[in-house]
Amino acid sequence: MKAIISKILFIFILSVLFVSCKDEVEISHVNPVEGLTKLQSGYAPGAAVKVEIWGKKNFFMGYNKLTVILLDSVSNDTIKDAHIHFMPVMTMGSGMMAMQHACPVENPDEEAINGAFAGAAAFVMPTSTDGTWKLNVAVHNHSTDKEGTAAFDITVDNPATAVMSVFTATTSDASKLVLSLVEPSTPKVGMNDIEFTLHRKETMMSWPADSTYTIEITPEMPSMGHGSPNNVNPVHTANGHYKGKVNFTMTGEWKVNVVVKKDGTTVSNNAYFTITF
Repeated sequence: MKAIISKILFIFILSVLFVSCKDEVEISHVNPVEGLTKLQSGYAPGAAVKVEIWGKKNFFMGYNKLTVILLDSVSNDTIKDAHIHFMPVMTMGSGMMAMQHACPVENPDEEAINGAFAGAAAFVMPTSTDGTWKLNVAVHNHSTDKEGTAAFDITVDNPATAVMSVFTATTSDASKLVLSLVEPSTPKVGMNDIEFTLHRKETMMSWPADSTYTIEITPEMPSMGHGSPNNVNPVHTANGHYKGKVNFTMTGEWKVNVVVKKDGTTVSNNAYFTITF
């Protein structure tokens, strides 16, 4: 009897070890930039770090999810503990008439996940003949306590279908607000997660997230003349992100109308986003 119990215990321990080893192998082989494109690559002088910026597509007017990879400029080893600060600046005009402004950003956490730092930038205007963008990435390498900044000249595209609405709220302070569509990125028939970010222009260089508004959505299919049931208005979750549910009952072109309110009073009712699939 003891021999049988010992044998069962031995098999159980081997199974646990096998599963643990398998999990470690799977984790070690996670590719943080799979399906992404390297958008920029350069060095941060002073920090002895190579900075790579990855994304699903080129920079565009709207909410851009950005993945940063940091590599030691000598050993080429991945750096996993650092402080990263995005500083995008658009310069409009030239000479004495030049003006600059920034845009909303979400800086990455200080510890990398699978060797990558995830953040975002919501570019409020596309690149044009009157305005150019530069994306500065400040890096503090915690392992060496060195700091530096990588500067990239970037082109921000104007997407064929708008995924951002910049408007002035009809409030006493006339706040300029930036409403960005984040999800659904791959819409489907049925219930979809819908997510927005909302930022407020505080100064030309400061665009903090704002949690003090409410958002209501009404999807409609213009070509068919109908909407859809069981939609859930987005509510604030964290850092200016509002999440809800939108129901698409069939494929085609949908128009998601958005009403933004402050303390129950409508401050914008003409924003909408077109989603086609």
